[in-house]
Amino acid sequence: MRNIRHFAQKYVSWVIRLGRIKFSLLGVGILAIFALFLQVVLSFFIIGKIYWNDILRSIIFGLLSAPFVVYFFTLLVERLERSRLNLAKLVDNLRNEVSERIATEKKLSVALAELEQKNKDKAALMATISHELKTPLNGIIGLSQILLDDNLTETQRNYLKTISMSAISLGHIFGDIIDLEKIDANSIELHKKETDFYRFLSDITNFATLMAEQKQLKFEITYDEKLPHWLMIDTPRLSQILWNLIANAVKFTQEGTISLSIRSEGNEYYSFSVKDTGIGIETKELDNIFMMYYQVQTTKQKSLGSGIGLSVSKILAQLMDGDLIVKSQLNQGSEFILRFKAEKVREPLEHSINIPKTLHILLVEDIDVNIIVAKSVLEKLGYTVDVAMTGKEAIYQFEQHYYDLLLLDIQLPDMSGFDVAQHLQDGYNNGRYDFLPPLVALTANVMQSKKEYQAKGMDDVLRKPLVVEDLKRCLQEYFGDELSSQDILIECQEYPINEIVNSENFDFAILHELIDMLGAKFVQDNLLLFKKTMPDYIKELVVAYDLYQQDSNSKETLIAVAHKIKGAAASVGLKRLQQIAAKAQDPQQDEWVNQIGVWVTSLKDLWLEDVDSLNYWLDKKL
Repeated sequence: MRNIRHFAQKYVSWVIRLGRIKFSLLGVGILAIFALFLQVVLSFFIIGKIYWNDILRSIIFGLLSAPFVVYFFTLLVERLERSRLNLAKLVDNLRNEVSERIATEKKLSVALAELEQKNKDKAALMATISHELKTPLNGIIGLSQILLDDNLTETQRNYLKTISMSAISLGHIFGDIIDLEKIDANSIELHKKETDFYRFLSDITNFATLMAEQKQLKFEITYDEKLPHWLMIDTPRLSQILWNLIANAVKFTQEGTISLSIRSEGNEYYSFSVKDTGIGIETKELDNIFMMYYQVQTTKQKSLGSGIGLSVSKILAQLMDGDLIVKSQLNQGSEFILRFKAEKVREPLEHSINIPKTLHILLVEDIDVNIIVAKSVLEKLGYTVDVAMTGKEAIYQFEQHYYDLLLLDIQLPDMSGFDVAQHLQDGYNNGRYDFLPPLVALTANVMQSKKEYQAKGMDDVLRKPLVVEDLKRCLQEYFGDELSSQDILIECQEYPINEIVNSENFDFAILHELIDMLGAKFVQDNLLLFKKTMPDYIKELVVAYDLYQQDSNSKETLIAVAHKIKGAAASVGLKRLQQIAAKAQDPQQDEWVNQIGVWVTSLKDLWLEDVDSLNYWLDKKL
């Protein structure tokens, strides 16, 4: 069969090479000779006689008709062959295109994978930068607010106000940048909670007044008398929008008044209106005002800002089921109107926590102060708690008892919490363990997404020290089908606003929750335990630092001690010490090498002062 195809292809190629005319003439000649020979032979054998007249007539007829038949046959063969060649060429082109497309798709897949990794790296970098930036900014803001209460000259007071406002402004600008990155990654979302709306308005009034005073402007606020006291809102996001609007009003107003009015529009909708008496905006600019990176062009004042604040604010407003619009005329001021939806809620006078009646929990933690706080909170909720202080001990305890929940510290003396989780996951997958309870990470570090912890074997993550509301949400997620009607009621007292705001050294939110739940005496006893253990920690820290100075590669011990101090300080609400220790345990910072000595000295010099100050505050609570 292959030989026949080969012969046929040779024949067709020969026909194409000769051409239609030559092949037709040759074909006629061959057919005439073949026909004459065939007729003579057949006539001789069949009739026994040859009739040359008949043969001559047949030859003449054949010569007249055969050229047309041969010509059209040759034409058909030629066209079929050319069609075959074109088809073969088309197939080759298609194969090349498919190969190129496959290669392009592979390159695109690699590029997308690289882009995804870059986005993850970018998100991690932004989270790190956010944490590292907010700590010093909070320090600047808190210290400046404390100093503003002292006896100062007018010049000193103005300087401090400028410092405070600059730090606040930088924090909000960076908040816009973080949100911009989340918008690009389609990961921005709201986190609503019950908010004292009047207190929120008081905070807005404070920073708006401070901003206006920087340019000798007057700030006024008006609002409906029947505004609800409590709303379910994302307070940081709403504050961020209003800061952008008020900051812009101050930027573009040289004299006059900045006014903020709040109205209830019904159907759970509310509006904020920010008016100024500034230079205004030309009509042609209004359509572009919310575009990303757009800056209003004006001959009276150089463009200010990054050009992202209004764009981010509009996106946030739309995320709140509302919108942000502008009304303005040149030289007649501007009005920005924020409209958003918020559910009215009751004042949370008490936290009713619906929890399972009984849980057997394994707490894996190596710092005594942290153990006491976490264990006491869990036992207050009615749970049985076992403690393991190393990874090996945690695995042993797990294999000896049945646990409903494991709370795993990330950094342990012998292995990480991730290593413990992976060991248990492998044992469950290989059939060594019949049951694996939820594995929840405990960390004092900046919280990343739950998915990052899940990728390392954890089911969830909670921050240290334990916050009851966060613990409640965790229990509801994993034991929701088993929840009973048992309620743990925690009376929430009202505390002075200035005490909550001026909290540079202490984490009053954590302290008040611990006092409400366990009593001031418990917190004070725990602080005394911290006071007893801290000299040993400081001694270890100093020795580790001296060793690091002799050998820069021996910094792991120094980092480990700083981590212990950070966790212990966080458990008793010593925020300043916690933040300094957090810096000391992070050698990835650019300033770590130059500043580690300063941080070690600060921890050594400040810890007793903060402990005594907090103890004095607790004495007043007893």
